[in-house]
Parts: sequence; C-alpha cells; structure tokens
Amino acid sequence: MKTPFLLLFLLFVASACFREQPTQVDGSLNLTLYVKFEDRFLNSIPVTLKTYDYNSTPFSGVTDSCGAVSFENIPYAEYLITIKSSAIVASALDSNAMDTVTVIASTLITPTETSINENIIIDTIYTIASGAQPGLKINELYTVGPPNRSYYFYDQFIELYNSSNDTIYLDGMVICRMWHMLESVTYIFQFPGEPLVGREYPVPPETFVVIAQDAMDHTNIPNLPLPESVDLSHADWEFRNSADYGDFDNPDVPNLDNIEVGYSRDFMIALTMDVVLIADGSDLDYLDGMDIEAVIDGVEYASFSTHLKDIEKEVDRGFGGVGLTKYSGQSLERVAAGFDSNNSSVDFVILDHPTPGYQHE
Repeated sequence: MKTPFLLLFLLFVASACFREQPTQVDGSLNLTLYVKFEDRFLNSIPVTLKTYDYNSTPFSGVTDSCGAVSFENIPYAEYLITIKSSAIVASALDSNAMDTVTVIASTLITPTETSINENIIIDTIYTIASGAQPGLKINELYTVGPPNRSYYFYDQFIELYNSSNDTIYLDGMVICRMWHMLESVTYIFQFPGEPLVGREYPVPPETFVVIAQDAMDHTNIPNLPLPESVDLSHADWEFRNSADYGDFDNPDVPNLDNIEVGYSRDFMIALTMDVVLIADGSDLDYLDGMDIEAVIDGVEYASFSTHLKDIEKEVDRGFGGVGLTKYSGQSLERVAAGFDSNNSSVDFVILDHPTPGYQHE
C-alpha cells in the first residue's frame, strides 16, 4: 500500500526540480535610456532588454529624436541591454560631412529603489563603433625604413596586441594588404593551423605579437651599417613566401606563408600609405576580396592629410600616419596598447623610433 504514496512523492519532487522561472513580478520598473555615440545622442536606434530573472520575452524599443527610449511598468529585475544598429554620425575626417557607422553596445543594468513607492532608472548607454570592442588589434606598423640612402626598408614589422580578457588563437588567421576597399586583396599570408577552431597558437591577454618581414638583426647587415634600424631576430613570427627561394627564413621563428597562387614576393607594405588588416581565416577566396564579417581589425595610414580613403569606414573610419617620412625610422603606434575607437586618425601617433614587443611611454 505504500508504493502509490512513494510514487506521488517522487513525482512531486521531480516537478519541483524542473519548475520554470517565476512569472509573477515582484514590483515594477520604469526605465529610460539615452543612447549616445561619442558626443551625440542617437535617434531611431533599436534597443533590446532581456532579463533572466523572470520567464518573460525581451522588451524592445526605439530611441526618439532626443536619443531616449522608455520602458514603463516592466518587471523589477536586472537587464541585459543590447544595441546594434546603423547610425548617421559626424565624419571622422570632415566636420561638415556625415558617415554611416554601425554602433554597438552590450551592458547590464541593475535597478535600485529611488523612493519608497517608485522604482525609476534614467541612464545613458554609450555605444562604440563596430570593430572597436576589445580583441586582437593591429597595435604598431613600422613601414618607412631606417635612416639610410640605400632605400632599405626590409626591417618592416607589424605588431599585434590582445586587448581582451580572453586568450585568442592565431590559428588560420590571415594578414592582408588591401587595395581599393575590401574588394581587392593585394597580399594574403596565413598563420598555420585551422581557422576558427585551432588552438595551437595562443595569444594571452595583454600580450604583444611581433611579425617581421624578415626576422633578422637589421642593425647588423654586412656592408650596410644601419644603427638606427631594429633587431627583429627574436620576432614572434616572420612573413615567408615558399615560392621565393631567396626569401630570408629564420629557422627559429615560425612563418606566415603566402597563399596567393602565383605570387612570389615577400610581404611588403608601402612606406607611407597603405591598408593592412587581419582576418579570421573564414574567407580565403581572395579573388573576390575579403568578407567584412571575417575582418578582425584593419588600419589605414597615409602621410598626407588630403589622402582619399581606401578602405570602408566600417573597417576604419579615418586614417593615421599624417606626417610619416620615408627612411626616417618613424613608426605608427596606438596611443595606448590596444586602444581602438575604430578611427585611426585619433587612435595612432607617430613615434621617432619603433617599439617592437612593447608600448611607448
């Protein structure tokens, strides 16, 4: 006779274990959010709220002409706020012009009682340009060559930096030199490993990665004294074209190899004007350009202020390097390690000397 009661007890316990989140709301909340990008409030921007405190569907709204969106009588809870939308903002290059930029934000808001009978939150959500979030960044570009009269610039290097809190893996990523927007890849060299899923080549947080055109001591070239050049013999990686049997190869430094069919030169970038990007390796069909979804970071630079942009503003809103001089030993580095507003006009400064593997003070 005890068996039916035991079964009923077990069913009761099981139902309690799989009970859904409560649907009854413990109080209500009025939430007003102002959405801002740089110094401007944004209108017509979709905003989504999601809470895991209750079993409820997300709440959605759109900012008004003042950049505000309000949610009334929603459950009193912690909310994840997400924003991803196109916005018309002031141009990074021309104060009289406007740009279309993809802005993003993701943040948590936890309510606090502002009075005995009413729960109200008024807050500002600061968005950033898509591509400006923490991650793997092109941190320094040394392109111009050291002071010399022999047209020597083979000490070029690219420095990466992991500005995120997570380990990033270089497996299968590609570094490209671009010409005329994303539709044209000039050079494409690839890290070894499987794109997206490989875990052989980690970059821990706050780590620099130096990729040399040639991983040698460029201050000690026979019959060519270059005391103001840079010793890259201990670089982390080296560009190497297997189709060029004369390309210098340091056996102690791993290689990024060329994957463009028929291309037989090393990875060289223009001294004072170019576009360099790093992509995740998901798009290796370089003949039709590079998918923007594959781009991790891109930097455009030019030595003169009247330069016309050569890459989409979604990749880089501006360009750095105004004032770079050929064969001067100058280098282009972010103002702080990994700092990225997605606008190289303000993200980079010109250094008198390169700083491979560390940040200038």
